[in-house]
Amino acid sequence: MRQFNTAHFAVVISAIALLVSGGSLYISKRSLDLSAAKDDRELRDKEPAIDVQVRPAGVSTASITISMLNRADVNITPLDITVEHSFEIGDLYLSSAKQSIDLSKSSLSLSSMGTVVPKGVGTLKATLSGVTNGKDDTFTPGLEFRFVVRIRFADSEDTIKTFVVTRRLLPQLAAEPCPPSWTLAPRPPGC
Repeated sequence: MRQFNTAHFAVVISAIALLVSGGSLYISKRSLDLSAAKDDRELRDKEPAIDVQVRPAGVSTASITISMLNRADVNITPLDITVEHSFEIGDLYLSSAKQSIDLSKSSLSLSSMGTVVPKGVGTLKATLSGVTNGKDDTFTPGLEFRFVVRIRFADSEDTIKTFVVTRRLLPQLAAEPCPPSWTLAPRPPGC
């Protein structure tokens, strides 16, 4: 009978140890997941805030304003922005205010923004153009455009990151351009 009690006691202790180690493993995994989520959120909070505002400016053109807020701890240098092919309109082209529309390409250099210091903002105005016959392929509010922006970070690795920004063509309601999406300023109607 004494052997039965010792064996029974050993089984109970083993079961309790197994439950404690399983619970410990679960808590460790949850802690690791929460830590990884926190680290990911902190990294995203340090990425630049990029805003591209698109407003119709003609039958097949739109004016765009590109704004970047540097939330990183290092300087950033905007490299270029590319507009992707649109299924509704077709090929799209970008040109700066100092450039002829005839010299438009699907990408535009952002070097005129210069280096954006931490907590600084860089802006650039440009024109978005599409090929149209003037009847069917007009820029109407609601069209969706995808832009790819490349930025160089002045960190120890001289990192270049790519960001995708999707925007819809806004109606021409507001007389003033909309404030960038990251500001707390009141937004006029149509923004």
